[in-house]
Amino acid sequence: MFDIGHLDENRFPFQAKQPLFVQVKQQLLSKIQSGEWTFGHMLPNELALAAEFGVSQGTVRRAIRDLVSDGVLTRRRGQGTFVSSYSANFDMFYKRFVPIMADDPDKRWKTSTKMTLFEEIPINRDIARLMKIEDLSETIIHIKRLHYAHLDESRLNKVDVFGELFLRKRFFGRLTEALFHGQKTSLYAFYQSALGVTIMHSRDIIKAVFLTPEQARLAGVAHPHPALAMQRQAYDINKNIVELRYQVCLTDSCHLECWN
Repeated sequence: MFDIGHLDENRFPFQAKQPLFVQVKQQLLSKIQSGEWTFGHMLPNELALAAEFGVSQGTVRRAIRDLVSDGVLTRRRGQGTFVSSYSANFDMFYKRFVPIMADDPDKRWKTSTKMTLFEEIPINRDIARLMKIEDLSETIIHIKRLHYAHLDESRLNKVDVFGELFLRKRFFGRLTEALFHGQKTSLYAFYQSALGVTIMHSRDIIKAVFLTPEQARLAGVAHPHPALAMQRQAYDINKNIVELRYQVCLTDSCHLECWN
């Protein structure tokens, strides 16, 4: 049986106030945060990790199980445990971060987009508050997009979602208008593969609204027309809010489906 009294505290500085598996979980997460383990990387097996950290295999297994539940790690039967990546685990991340579903079960909600604005702006106090930014000298990348769902042939040229993004340039420093315009994958997969930013968690606030007269015109509906508005704070692997997103969505042919 494992004897906690024989731990090498210099090699793995456990803290008595936290359960052992929580501390192992934090050590595993730190390897991802530091870049030692990149996305798609296969972890050593549980026995090897237990030996590295000086803990039992059961402790490692519980820590890994928690990170799998959090979406940070992914188990592949017969292969091993991997750091989750959008390219390899697209369906999981899609369900997690795209709550909009077509009402018709035989159709998948997938939009084409048109960027209408890309600019860099100084941060204002409202954005700073929502993104929990103390440094008011930060620069924000501001993007507006129109989304077309093509669920109904009669609406091929009608807007279904009005989107607006606020990105912290300190995390998206390589992002240019040309690069953003050229991205063809899902947005969060693009963040990870092209910009090294991985969105792991988000907080969404959703409320009922009416479209503005201009939105109603672009959506091809009479004003006033009801819609759903979503405000999202998106967190990276290090728990920084790196993206603030606003979306106004028509729900004539779709609904929001949230999993907890």
